[in-house]
Amino acid sequence: MTIAFDTFMAQYNRTGSEKADGYTRDAFEGLTESERETVFQLLVSELPYSTEWLFFVDPVRATAVAKEAEQKMRGDSYEHVFLLQEYLVKYSEDLTYQEHLIEDYPAYVDRLKPLVVDAVARTPANESTVAFFKKIILIETNESAANRAAQWLLMTTEFSKGAEADEERYLDLVDQLTDPDFDVRRHMVARFDMGGKLVH
Repeated sequence: MTIAFDTFMAQYNRTGSEKADGYTRDAFEGLTESERETVFQLLVSELPYSTEWLFFVDPVRATAVAKEAEQKMRGDSYEHVFLLQEYLVKYSEDLTYQEHLIEDYPAYVDRLKPLVVDAVARTPANESTVAFFKKIILIETNESAANRAAQWLLMTTEFSKGAEADEERYLDLVDQLTDPDFDVRRHMVARFDMGGKLVH
């Protein structure tokens, strides 16, 4: 057995908070073909949490497996199905799975909603993602999800938080987009066009 396989098995057999830390890259680099097959099947058993590494091991096979898993798991409020959808968009370039991400958002439990917003943001920016971020800002009482939607709406457009000169304005806009007063939010959202550009 290779060192990589020993490392993988040690990480695979972890429990509790150590298991939640996930895998490291060195657990996959240098595997033999037979070890790679074993690892792939073990990762399949851990879907959707192992999605990133399943695609790392074999993106072609992972795409087929993820599509099947996504069909079976969609609608489960507690499952991380958004991970499958995000990686399917990344590797298949099929924006159907971006649509699924957006469509499935309302069904998730509150603690997962901010993660779904982030997953949408990691897919290609377009009118659908801009409309999604706007909708979350307008209706979401989950403060963390609304805050992330506001940040991603700004980052999707001409804004860059890294630009020091824009930092104060950026933070001010985030504050207004997540104001407890939803009338303030509506006024701010109305200032963005369908491409997400701040027009007035």
